[in-house]
Amino acid sequence: MHKNKLFVGIDPGMNGGICFIKPEMDSAFIKTMRCPKTTHEMAGIFEAGIGLADSLEDVILFIEHVWTFPGDGRVGAFRFGYNYGLWKGIASANELDVYNIAPRKWQGALDVPNGLAGRERKKWLKEHAEGLFPNIKVTFNVSDAILIANYAKECYENTMETGEPMPESELGIGVIQ
Repeated sequence: MHKNKLFVGIDPGMNGGICFIKPEMDSAFIKTMRCPKTTHEMAGIFEAGIGLADSLEDVILFIEHVWTFPGDGRVGAFRFGYNYGLWKGIASANELDVYNIAPRKWQGALDVPNGLAGRERKKWLKEHAEGLFPNIKVTFNVSDAILIANYAKECYENTMETGEPMPESELGIGVIQ
């Protein structure tokens, strides 16, 4: 169903990560990395990861669309947006379409219990990622990236099963709400 596809999920936060899922390799090959501290390291990890794909057309990349909230510190908000822009620039330099995914969209597909916020919500998401991929080490840094990459895979599978098109990439409507 997803022959030769590579699904990439990026949580662009300073403490986020990146995940590569290639389902046909070794019964769902999955590789995760915490977000590196330098642009050079980010590009290297990204390029090594997409090297798993047979071609760039086989890469499906979902990145969490982020924004700041009132009360976020200026430095933290700038760094958050900076990482988001770096990941998007690296993807663009590699001529990949980017699917911007709102957190409520990918998390909404998981049936996160109502009332969970902050640390409790992060813990639930991490445990959910561990349940999906029990053979890998899941940390708070990479759990969202894992779930985003898995959501990309599920979107693609749904497209193959129903014939409905994939959501629009960045070149289309913008953010998948």
